[in-house]
Amino acid sequence: MDKQDEKKQGTTKSSSTLTTRCSHGNHISQSNSIPLDITIEILSRLPAKSIVRSRSVSKLWSSITTTPEFIKHRSKKTSPPCVLLIFRKHDKLIVFSSPQHQNTYSHVQDYHIEIPKNGFIRRLDSVHGLICLEGSKQLVICNPTLKRFFPLPEPQGTGDEYNVGGFLGYEPIEGKYKALCIVRGWNTQVLTLEIQESWRVTKPGYTHWPTKDTGRCINGVIYYKAIIFDRVPRHVIFGFDLRYEEFTHIEFPMRNYDRFLMVSYEGRLALISSTSSVVEIWSLEDAGNRKWSYEQFHLCLPPNTSLKGVIDAGELIYTGFSLNRSFCVVYFDPKKNNIRETKFQGIADNQIWQPDRLGFDLVNDFYVLPNHIESFISF
Repeated sequence: MDKQDEKKQGTTKSSSTLTTRCSHGNHISQSNSIPLDITIEILSRLPAKSIVRSRSVSKLWSSITTTPEFIKHRSKKTSPPCVLLIFRKHDKLIVFSSPQHQNTYSHVQDYHIEIPKNGFIRRLDSVHGLICLEGSKQLVICNPTLKRFFPLPEPQGTGDEYNVGGFLGYEPIEGKYKALCIVRGWNTQVLTLEIQESWRVTKPGYTHWPTKDTGRCINGVIYYKAIIFDRVPRHVIFGFDLRYEEFTHIEFPMRNYDRFLMVSYEGRLALISSTSSVVEIWSLEDAGNRKWSYEQFHLCLPPNTSLKGVIDAGELIYTGFSLNRSFCVVYFDPKKNNIRETKFQGIADNQIWQPDRLGFDLVNDFYVLPNHIESFISF
């Protein structure tokens, strides 16, 4: 048998496996005129919004689009990464989505998501298509593509006086999502999503408290800023390897670490500080040996802008401190010394402009999540 025949046979076998699972799971016969493998291919080519709607139209389509095989197959056809602009107003997240490589004017797609009563926001980041919200006693996972929330089980040892601090990560080798929570500084636990299990206790080595800053998952490692208690308290960066479930900690390469934003830059952990004229970048070149490199770049930014993150292409993202009729996002490429702007149309007409008693705070109620991708996974 030649390679082409083997490939064809392998494809047929995979399709047959998926077909059997869908049919048996819903007791649906294959008497329809359209073969199931063709239906799978058609569904995988649909836009995300259409796939979500199809789940409520047909039990068969719902069964197909929720299988791991379909989700993996669809991920290969997913749209390019986008940037999410998330405004929180009362109990709602108002989400705007636009391609992050779009120039000049971009008409954004927007939608609203109701925040669960047990969920609030302190840290927010997009991890392989999912977002983690911290509740008072548990973590809540949000899938913006499905517009759904998935509360995780309550971790062990959460008393009435303790809040849960946690992070979400994705391990790319095994393709698994894992959540990490820290209770009371010494009680650290990990949970593998997608399978029905309880939180597992891990040993961090040091009692530590995560700061309010957002963590970053980079190449299967969750990095977060924390205060470590070893003789005298000091600030460090903790790393949690999702595959081996092991902790490590790294000293900051500078003293004034508070003004540096922790990001993923060129596939590595980096600390970036920016003013309107100077950008400083510390990159972790060798995590094992704690070796950092330092770069400085000069630029000329519009006034009253703030660094919000970095896209995978290496461009830094800036936004303003006030809402204008045409909300502007500025991208700066330090390597090419190039600045481009994207003005988002449609935000001015949204209800975030409607006055209310609480007002709106662009510092505490506004989040920019770059490199966001579609995800159809549910738990």
